[in-house]
Amino acid sequence: MKITLREIGDAAFAILMGYLHRGGTDPGAEVTLSSSDLQETIFLRLIDTTLLLMKIFPHKNFLEQSVYRIEVFRTRPGDLRGNRIAFVEIPKGDDVREEVRLFIEGVLSQCDL
Repeated sequence: MKITLREIGDAAFAILMGYLHRGGTDPGAEVTLSSSDLQETIFLRLIDTTLLLMKIFPHKNFLEQSVYRIEVFRTRPGDLRGNRIAFVEIPKGDDVREEVRLFIEGVLSQCDL
């Protein structure tokens, strides 16, 4: 069963919220979601005003295979460039929630969250 863009966005949001609230604490982050037929976007504003932007969209890789690409950008206070810090391409075929979980948790742990 192929996973849809919406399902990947929902899984990413659930993983993000689970990671942020691990241990029963609230980090005080503000999360905003934006969804369309072409892209799922998650904005995460932290207490120190750092902004993480996660974009999830359909893509064709260099082998012309259909994949979902997840890109994560980080903007620090006073620096509006939004540097891409990580990306992954996930095959469209199967239920890939575990790959999404590993990627998102890895990125968030590197961001000291």
